[in-house]
Amino acid sequence: MSGVPFSWMWGDPAEVMDRLRPMKQRLEVADKEQKERDRRRKARRIRKLVKAAKARELKGQR
Repeated sequence: MSGVPFSWMWGDPAEVMDRLRPMKQRLEVADKEQKERDRRRKARRIRKLVKAAKARELKGQR
């Protein structure tokens, strides 16, 4: 039989915080990377739409 998930959280509060800090830091780094990826994806999409709009304008379409 396996132990209770996160059973270590019922221990000493100082030890719990020592274990949670690295988790929080990794989560912040991952969140920052995800935001950067989303920003790049959005910029790429906008550039693609602008390029298509300029191409339509050159053809005389609106």
